[in-house]
Order: sequence, then structure tokens, then C-alpha cells
Amino acid sequence: MTSAAPEIHPSVRRVHPGVSDFSGFAGIRPAQREVNRLDYNWLNPKAQARPAGGKGWGSFAQEPIGRGETVVGFGGWMVTRETLSTLIEDRQHRSIQVDEDLYLVSDDTPEAGDMLNHSCDPNCGLVGGTLLVAMRDIEVGEELCFDYAMCDASDYDEFACLCGTPACRGTITGADWRDPVVQAKYMGYFSPYLMRRIAALPAV
Repeated sequence: MTSAAPEIHPSVRRVHPGVSDFSGFAGIRPAQREVNRLDYNWLNPKAQARPAGGKGWGSFAQEPIGRGETVVGFGGWMVTRETLSTLIEDRQHRSIQVDEDLYLVSDDTPEAGDMLNHSCDPNCGLVGGTLLVAMRDIEVGEELCFDYAMCDASDYDEFACLCGTPACRGTITGADWRDPVVQAKYMGYFSPYLMRRIAALPAV
């Protein structure tokens, strides 16, 4: 491999900075993965992972995706925050918080289903903690994004946002789920443990 790896922004949670040839994503997995090896993450075949400008890599709709359709299924290994902190930064970014002290960590090599970026005005929402579904109809060419506030409640993955939408919060933190505006916007699309936290908050 002779080309240089792309510069990765922290908002790109699911990308491997040491891999620059992602041509194999069109066929589900990059060329570096073992032949016939099953992926840990699943990306809807109507979508494809490809370069996303300054954000590094992203997943984009290749065909129309209907509201409620499953877009991504996350898989991997369950680890505690203590274990997560021992992993290289790349693998920490390619993870998703699923409970108070549990994180789902992706494989050590990237997969098409890893390439989902954050947006403060997303078109995908979390269901059951590990599935992303379309929150609305998604047109061809749209990038598939979700708001990390739907799953994150710790400071392991905080960064300056690059989504560029009118709704952009500027900085993404592990406390964003506490915002009443965010709660109202994503009710029904939070990870189950965050739904429990929200339900336990004092009434305003």
C-alpha cells in the first residue's frame, strides 16, 4: 500500500487511520480482511462506505432507504470503561456505549458498518442499543448519520462537531443527552440505559 492514510476527525467514530484503501467496502469488507470472514457489523446493502471529505469516511445511500428500515447493526466485543481505556485510540473511537459501564468495541480492522458519522441533525436513530434505523425516508446520495447523544453518556469520545447543520451543538459531549431539546427530538431513539436515566430525571 503506497497511498497515505486520510486525516481522521474525532467525529468519525468508526474508521481505521492505518488503512487508506477502502475500495473493498463496495463488496462489504475492505481488501485487508480475511477471505470469507464474517463481519461484526452490518451495513444495509442499499448503502456504501466511501470518502466523506474532511470527516474522513462515511456511509452513503446508494438506493432510497425507507423510514424505519434497518441501516446498520453494530457488533463486536463488550468491554468495561477500564478495559476500553487500555485500547488504542482508534478502537476507542470505533465503539458505542450500550450500558452504564459497557461498551461495544468493533473489530481491529474496519468494516463497512463501522463508517457512521455523527450529526446534530441525523437521519438515523438508535433502536435497542445496537441497531440504527432510518428516522425518515433517505434519498440517494445522502450520508447516513446518527447523533452520538443517543448512546453516549461518558467523556470517552468528546470532540468539536463538523456536521455543519443549523442544529449543530458545536461541541459533542457525554452530557448532551441531558438537554431537554435533545431528549424531545430523539425520544424513542435513545439506548435503553439512557431511556432509564431520562425517566429517572426529576420532572421540570
